[in-house]
Amino acid sequence: MWYSFLLFCILLLIKVKDQGLFFSITRISQTDIPSTKKINAPSENIKIQDIITFAFRGFVFGYFVYKPLVHWHLIDELTPIYLVIGVWLGYTIAKFVLEFIIGLFWKSWRMLIEVILRRGLLKTKAAFILFISILFSNYPPLDHQIYWGGVGLIYILYYIIGYQSFAKPYKKLIQKRKVLFISYICTLEIGSLWVLFVILNQTNT
Repeated sequence: MWYSFLLFCILLLIKVKDQGLFFSITRISQTDIPSTKKINAPSENIKIQDIITFAFRGFVFGYFVYKPLVHWHLIDELTPIYLVIGVWLGYTIAKFVLEFIIGLFWKSWRMLIEVILRRGLLKTKAAFILFISILFSNYPPLDHQIYWGGVGLIYILYYIIGYQSFAKPYKKLIQKRKVLFISYICTLEIGSLWVLFVILNQTNT
């Protein structure tokens, strides 16, 4: 219950700092920034609401990953949740560095920033869906592995639909560099999750 209250406070803080960002996150029927909307280059100074939004995404996703791992006995229930969040943070930083390197091949720093901003909004919207599921999970009968499996399926479907909208503006560029794009998807989006699953499975056995 306290964790849900923490997430609610973080979301409320986002609303106080930037109402436009808050409504962009909670308006989940729009899965992405419209491709026709101009995205301005970010300020050199990171805004506080950007850090808060990033923290909200991390805390939500960390809890969502933690609960199924406990229910499926892949980690012990006494394992502190901050370890899971720490792994997510490390993965996110490493992914950003790799994306920066890949961005050099695409020869467009501005496009890389645009991609990060648009995908970040999509992931935060998906995190808001997970936040709603976390609130419902406070009802004990719902805190079950079947429930979290269903939530995971909804999350994946939402992200896939949103990702199609996200990638649409870059269709011509992707067609020119299919191998690079496929390598990116397999390495950073799918491969890392598969490696994590194998490691946890081996640890459990």
